[in-house]
Amino acid sequence: MRRGLAWLPLLWLLWVMGASSAAAEPLQLSAATPSYSLEGRLDHFADPTNAMTVDEVRQQAFARLPDFRSLGYGTDAHWFHVAVQPEADAPPRWILAIGAPDLEEVDVWVARADGGLQHHALGYHRPFTERPLRTRDFAVPLAASDTTDIYFRVRTNNAINVHADIWQAAAFSGEETQANFYRGLYFGILLVAVVLYAMLGARLRDATMAAYAGYLASQTLLHLGSSGYLPVLLPPDTPWFTDALPRIGWLGSAMSIVLMWDRLLQLKGPHPRIHRLYQATVWFNLALLPFALMPFLVGRWLLHVVQGANALNCLNFVIGLALLLVFWRRSRRAEFMLYFVAFVLPAFGIVINTAVNFGALQQNAFSSNFYPLAMLTHVLVMSLGLAKRLRQLQHDKMAAEQAATVTAERAEEQRRFVAMLSHEFGNPLAAIDRAAQVMQIKLPQLPPPDAQRLVQIRANAARLAGFVDNFLMTEALAHGALAASREPCNIRALLETAMQSKEEGAAHRIRLVECPTDASFPLDPTFIGVAIGNLLTNALRYTPAESVVELGAALDDQGLRVHISDHGPGLNGQELERLGTPYFRATSSLGKKGSGLGYHFARRIVEAHGGMLSARSRAGAGLEVEIRLPWQALPAGR
Repeated sequence: MRRGLAWLPLLWLLWVMGASSAAAEPLQLSAATPSYSLEGRLDHFADPTNAMTVDEVRQQAFARLPDFRSLGYGTDAHWFHVAVQPEADAPPRWILAIGAPDLEEVDVWVARADGGLQHHALGYHRPFTERPLRTRDFAVPLAASDTTDIYFRVRTNNAINVHADIWQAAAFSGEETQANFYRGLYFGILLVAVVLYAMLGARLRDATMAAYAGYLASQTLLHLGSSGYLPVLLPPDTPWFTDALPRIGWLGSAMSIVLMWDRLLQLKGPHPRIHRLYQATVWFNLALLPFALMPFLVGRWLLHVVQGANALNCLNFVIGLALLLVFWRRSRRAEFMLYFVAFVLPAFGIVINTAVNFGALQQNAFSSNFYPLAMLTHVLVMSLGLAKRLRQLQHDKMAAEQAATVTAERAEEQRRFVAMLSHEFGNPLAAIDRAAQVMQIKLPQLPPPDAQRLVQIRANAARLAGFVDNFLMTEALAHGALAASREPCNIRALLETAMQSKEEGAAHRIRLVECPTDASFPLDPTFIGVAIGNLLTNALRYTPAESVVELGAALDDQGLRVHISDHGPGLNGQELERLGTPYFRATSSLGKKGSGLGYHFARRIVEAHGGMLSARSRAGAGLEVEIRLPWQALPAGR
């Protein structure tokens, strides 16, 4: 057992010698080759102290990295080394390009001919003006004349996802131009989609399209940051924006996607719990916004909160996809399947990106570009789905407009018929009233029961005639055939006239509680008198015989307020909402006379004056009705 252990130091020494010898092999640079990938040529060393200098690191044993594979997440400083040696025909100027573009700190040391080291401080969190070549990747020039050692250190809170290439200067310029063209085309498509859906959402007042525009805008911010373009596009003295905008994009994506699904699928009715979950997600991400805008507030505890937010966002995404399948299965509408396919594609992109970040997949052209390609396909497929939705909305709108037109025509026909019928009632009612009156005059000695019947006949005829007059008057007001004619009217006289118009047995039960003595107000006394009379009739009908109805008025800067209060049973909340609906009568009206039109007529008259009729009630505590009429200038000559 001890003999076996004795071999361990020797094995370790052989491994160090092998690693050192592998790191000592320089990369031969030739004029015939425009670029070299450093995949399989980088040596690696992890510094757990995060404090070692380059001179100390040069004495350490490096291990060869087999490929461009992420080293996962961690707090260690990671050092990389490569040696290059130009051949005789090699050009003197080369460029080292290091990615990924969102690495916070990248420090590069290049050996000089005099034995010293030239240092370049790069990184996403460092000023863009300090980059020697001003590119989105971290690129430094190399003047290779002999074997040159290159060391670079990466410190980041993101995945330690490092790749590097060495280019001839002209080839690097061409590659950057081509890459910027294709990525510019990608972001251009996203921006066009953002503007298009934002305009459609605003024009159509469609929250779904507006939320989708917010999702695409957030994704654009997020990708501009992760691809390293924000430091290039923003002014050099705005590091706060460069750092905050991707975080805003992350939060905006989480909020916009749940808002879009909530409105798209109308979850509030059929799925209230999911609706509340999505609402809670929006508020949760809004609560994280101050930390995205003010990084100095961030503590270690917030990392756990962010992990929880990521888990919640993943849950919402899975729920959204499952709901799309459920809705498609129920309705068989093609747009639901298009939405599902559209979001499955970037979901695969996220899975691949996550696998790359954790080192499960190698970073290459496929894994690096899959997500942008998936996002472009997503926009195309989603546009097809939203186009189908827009077509369906237009179809539903046309159907609703046709139904509304038919309903309005039928209502107009019914209104004409009732108006004609009401008008034709006038002559027979007048004849009945005149006949009963003649009988009272010519037969004064009728027995008391018969005389009382004549009184009831005349009272019922008068009540029905008043109903017909009210109906015709309010219909004429509503259709502009009759206009309210305002004139200065004494408020007190108006109220007293309305009180005296009631039957003698009921007039004494009305009490005038407050009223300006000599004040006047511009209104149509006939119409407003009818409205107050209708409201008084209702109040008297539901107030016990031993109670009084209170009538009052007040004048202020807003206009005239007339209030009527009774001491009847009152209305509950649902009944109060329906008050004023034609022919609606509350449960307390059982056994009482009435048609359910008095309040409706009064409201139509008040609205014709530009005013408002409102009611307040507590069950068992009576009903208080208030007429509010605004000030209005009288016509010239009044």
